[in-house]
Amino acid sequence: MNDPQGPLSRSIADLYWIMFAAAVVVLAIVVGALVVAGIRFRERPGHQARQYHGNNLLELIWTVIPTLMVISFSVLSFQKLAYVNDVDSGAAMTIKAEGKQWVWGFQYPADAKFKLSDGSYLKAAEELHVPAGQKIKLELSAVDVIHAFYVPKLGGQKDAVPGRTTTMWIQADRPGRYVGQCIEFCGTGHADMLITVVAQNPAEYAAWQEAAVRQANLFNDPAVATGKQLYTTLACAGCHTVQGLTGGKVGPELTHLMSQKTPIGGIAGLDVNEANLVKWVGNAPGLKPGVVMPAFSKAYGGPLDDAQILSIVKFLETLK
Repeated sequence: MNDPQGPLSRSIADLYWIMFAAAVVVLAIVVGALVVAGIRFRERPGHQARQYHGNNLLELIWTVIPTLMVISFSVLSFQKLAYVNDVDSGAAMTIKAEGKQWVWGFQYPADAKFKLSDGSYLKAAEELHVPAGQKIKLELSAVDVIHAFYVPKLGGQKDAVPGRTTTMWIQADRPGRYVGQCIEFCGTGHADMLITVVAQNPAEYAAWQEAAVRQANLFNDPAVATGKQLYTTLACAGCHTVQGLTGGKVGPELTHLMSQKTPIGGIAGLDVNEANLVKWVGNAPGLKPGVVMPAFSKAYGGPLDDAQILSIVKFLETLK
């Protein structure tokens, strides 16, 4: 909470610093009194100890002041809780966030601007895109175990529990990338279950939304669907990771294949494009002798014809 970037996180930080300042004052008074008492009433030659039977004024002060502090902090806390738990008032949209080992998936609203060609609505993993300056309601759920959604600069944390829906809200003051993490231990991949919230100004958000819908519609292409099925049933799935789909560890991760700047297989001139991907999937050993990846084209002893290889490549082209 050292750098709140939204009204929710700022309200929590304000209350924290008020309580922290009060705690420092109390600590200073208590420690100061102990030090003074230790020096003034220490055992020393020529000083005779006396019995004290209390001081009504002091006892009244150290009873009344802490009581008033507790009451004040309770009132402030309940006011902040009411603000934190008011997830509906003024919310620009509701986004569903689903946690599963070990990734977050986001379902955007059933709104025309998020509608896909097959009648469903935009889904995404890893990154949550929101318009800056607008309140966003989140409906949290979990598939397997308890997870917790926490982006410190934008707000507090909330558990995502299997079998039920919990709610919270976030709002970013300005455009930027805000990083968080699941903070409920959820298994061996817990440390890698990151959250990235991307806040954008209205024009950038509209452009992202159009591009995201266009990209998602690629999955409705029959060739892409066939390619995805082939990818997940062949050895590809066991070797390569695609976040939210496969978890292979042998070969390079392909989650953002089409955004990578390095050439395919590290081969100079084999840039990431459709023509080169067809060559690589069809006959990787022919392009890079000794590579572990087998040839998939029937022309080189593999199981797939040209149409099937192209469909896999069409699927790979959706990984950006």
